Amino acid sequence: MRASWLIVLGLAACSPYSYPKEVAAISTGVNQLSDAFTSGYAALASDRAAALQLDLIDARAKVSVATSCDDPTMTLPCGLYRFGGTPPALSAIEQDRGKTMAAVAVLKGYADALKAVTNAADRADYDAAVAQLSGAVGALAKNADPVAPGISTVAPAFVNVVGWLVGTALDQQRFDSLKAAVTIASTPQANGKAPIDTVATTLGSGLLALSSRRQTVLSDELDALVTPLGPAMTPSAYQQRLIEAQAVVSVLDGLRKADPTAAAAGLVKAHAALAAAVDDPSANYPNLLKSVSEFADQATALEAALATAAAPPKAPAKKE
Repeated sequence: MRASWLIVLGLAACSPYSYPKEVAAISTGVNQLSDAFTSGYAALASDRAAALQLDLIDARAKVSVATSCDDPTMTLPCGLYRFGGTPPALSAIEQDRGKTMAAVAVLKGYADALKAVTNAADRADYDAAVAQLSGAVGALAKNADPVAPGISTVAPAFVNVVGWLVGTALDQQRFDSLKAAVTIASTPQANGKAPIDTVATTLGSGLLALSSRRQTVLSDELDALVTPLGPAMTPSAYQQRLIEAQAVVSVLDGLRKADPTAAAAGLVKAHAALAAAVDDPSANYPNLLKSVSEFADQATALEAALATAAAPPKAPAKKE
């Protein structure tokens, strides 16, 4: 392994190296964080529906339909609820969904653009990739500090100047464009924070809020599942409830172990390692490999945890 590192480092020292595998790994991780939020959001709806279904089944309660179901102009959720109870309402994570999705969009665009530049095989690919990267860097900076004047035009212009240098080889151009982009994304703005830090933190906060909300709903469902367990239940009904409770425990435990904040911090760390590597490959490449690997593991674990939903409860089994 050490020998292979030395070979790569030697190549990096002799000629520009655009880090295609490392950038691709970061891009994949960002996509996984994006998918984690989307699938986790859907799983939250499934969690709530399961908890509500359990409550209604156990009580054999009368059911009301939210008035929002009859009015497409209403932003309130359409759903069922116990008659005489509180109609469904938007949770905090649902109210802040747009902010998190905006962070997701710019991070995906930025990571995809970095990947496109590093993989550019010819001049046509490179030209298109640089244009894509210019817009992506501007969007990242603008999302991080929307009140800073001129950011959406200054950042792309800087990348374009580097990207359109005349007379340099494609390898050098890819390297220079990559370096310019990650430098801008890592440089503190008027608010004192680097764009990649600010946007990744926004995404991490959204993922954490989503995970926390899911854990709350699942904990309530778990309490409802285990409360009736006891000798008064038939063996089949007891077994059914126990299996359902164990399934919820599995999902809940996965959410508890996955750390959204650490995953977001892992993205920032991997990006910082990339910026350091393009600045000095011979000294910083091993740390890039380590940081990218750690981020990949964190993103994979978080996506798996947030995407998993417990099966909806079944009606009580008939008495034996």
